[in-house]
Amino acid sequence: MRLTVTTRIRTQARWIIRRPTGDLALHWALAQLPTLHLRELLHRTLNLRSIADGHEVDQQLRTLWLGELAAPQSNPDPAVCPVCHAQPGTLHSNLCDIARCALTGFQRGYCHPGTTCLTIWTGRWPGSDECEEYGFFYRAVAGRAEPCNATDDGAEHDYNRLYAECVWHVGQQRMILLG
Repeated sequence: MRLTVTTRIRTQARWIIRRPTGDLALHWALAQLPTLHLRELLHRTLNLRSIADGHEVDQQLRTLWLGELAAPQSNPDPAVCPVCHAQPGTLHSNLCDIARCALTGFQRGYCHPGTTCLTIWTGRWPGSDECEEYGFFYRAVAGRAEPCNATDDGAEHDYNRLYAECVWHVGQQRMILLG
């Protein structure tokens, strides 16, 4: 089934149009819906079993129709990747901003075409384990970063130091200390 996006005028907008060829055309604003609600709308269009609270979906669609864009909702499950919603132990999506490249260790973005460098979401921010293992922490003092201990007030992982003092080990899929 092919999906396309439409930019029709709002007064004529239908959220999803089912074409005689079997294709679906989605209104561009649907990209702002939470994934669960978008899936529910697709299920409604295809006359499939409901998977979400219909009232919530209707409220989200009303918000979109009125042009009131809601603030992004916080991630209710902290173990799930906040960008691509990958579950721990599964691969990040192809263009996830949090994912690291399996070949270089740097932010994946658009580094390699296809899926040759996808990495697995562990449930923690990439590099957190290494920062804790090597004691790489900092805190803001007078508007600048100052190295500190993990137990100090305001201590945060020092990812800059991690990438400055470590290299990516492709076999271990983690940053390791030089030398």
